[in-house]
Formats: sequence, C-alpha cells, structure tokens
Amino acid sequence: MKLSTLYLTSLALLPSFIAAAAVPDAASRSEEASVIGKRGPEVNYIANCNRVNGSGSYQASYVAWYANQDNSQNGQWPDSLSNEYRNWGNGGTYLDWTQKQSIYFSGSGVSLYTQLESWAWSASTGNYAGTAIRSSDGKKFTCYRDVDRQLFYWSPPVPDGTDRAIQCFAAFYCN
Repeated sequence: MKLSTLYLTSLALLPSFIAAAAVPDAASRSEEASVIGKRGPEVNYIANCNRVNGSGSYQASYVAWYANQDNSQNGQWPDSLSNEYRNWGNGGTYLDWTQKQSIYFSGSGVSLYTQLESWAWSASTGNYAGTAIRSSDGKKFTCYRDVDRQLFYWSPPVPDGTDRAIQCFAAFYCN
C-alpha cells in the first residue's frame, strides 16, 4: 500500500497541533502579567492621578503615552504626558472616562480622542473597554481595563512647572 506525500506530511504535523492544544493559556501568571502580554510597542494609559504637595492633594486625570510599553512597567515616567483634566461639574474630581474625551498633549500638539464603553469600569482586567484615536495620524487604539496599579510617581519639577508631585494609576491602556 502506497501513502501519498500529503498524507504523510499531515501525519507528521499532527503531534505539533496536539502539543499546541495541550499548552495551557493561563499558566501560573499573575493577572497583571497576563494584561502586559496583550500590549503593543506603544501604549496610552488612561490614568487617574493625585497631585500632591505639603499643603494637600487633589484629583486629576491624564493620559500618559509611552513609545515602548516595556518602559511603562516599573514606575518610569511617560515619554509624553497630556494636559491635566478635572471634572469641574463634579467638584473637580477625575474625568468620567466613559464619556467621550478629547485629551490634548501640549508638548506635541497631538490630541487623543477617547471613547470608552459605558460599562468600561466593570470590565475585567485585560478585557476590551473601548477605543481611542490619535489626531496626528488617525491611528486607532483599542482600550482595555487595567488593574489600577501605580503607573508612576513624578516628584517636582514636573512638566507643568508646579510644586505638586503627580501620582498616576493606570485605569485603562490603549494600544
């Protein structure tokens, strides 16, 4: 009995398919590590932050852009930080990120338009939460829920020249 080359080749590849199916997707990684694996080469973090000095603190919202997501995992400062935003309709607290926002980066003249879903805050870590579009080139980013981990702490001098440190927590990431 003669076996065709195609038949033998498909039999030779069968163990590879079986082995690939047997590798568990959720190895013993932390939730945060599995989120990091989904990120791309550049990333925008939608962040809720505290502005702090010796006389007190207040809440503010920012978007932090990193050219390389690997440089956003150990408290590093972003490559570009948006202007500061506050929700004055709610006493100066964080922005309502589930509403469409136009976030401006004064250092580059670029805006990022965010459009998170109404249910974004209840999304599980690493799950889809909405989109964002960069004004300079129209690039569309997909946004995911982050773990509200501390992204960075920036002591004065800070980009806006004030005497207040910026402590930011990653609410969502977009890549």
